[in-house]
Amino acid sequence: MTLQIQNWNAIAARAENGVIGINNRLPWSIPADMKWFGEATNGQILVLGRKTLESLRARRPQNTYLVLTRDKDYSSPASNVELIHGLDQIPADDPLGRSIWICGGSSLYQEALSRCAYLYLTTIKAHYEGDAYFPPFEDQFLLEETLQEDEQMMIQRYRNKLL
Repeated sequence: MTLQIQNWNAIAARAENGVIGINNRLPWSIPADMKWFGEATNGQILVLGRKTLESLRARRPQNTYLVLTRDKDYSSPASNVELIHGLDQIPADDPLGRSIWICGGSSLYQEALSRCAYLYLTTIKAHYEGDAYFPPFEDQFLLEETLQEDEQMMIQRYRNKLL
């Protein structure tokens, strides 16, 4: 069976040692990284796991959140949150022209990353303790460009090798 690449983007921030979280939180606070994430995903469709949704400090009303959960009894906490129970429920394209962004956590990246057309990865220039890690991706993606870099972080865009 051939893997079907979707018109999806993945977006993540990871430390140099691969850490993306600890206790359902980011282990760092870098305003420029949060600003980049907000601008890139503003008004779009965000796909995330239930724990990632619950860790958000605020949800933007202009975004649609597709929450992947195995819990069939979980109820949607807001009108712009829709529950899904598998990747096959993520639309290939949005009729409104919005982009689809895979936003974590770790198990969702593990499951969906190989099906994403693009990966937007922020590397935080430090090592952190954590309990959630970004999966290996280097065999599946090619670096296209560095979008932004400063002393704290570097944001890069990668393209799926199968495109």
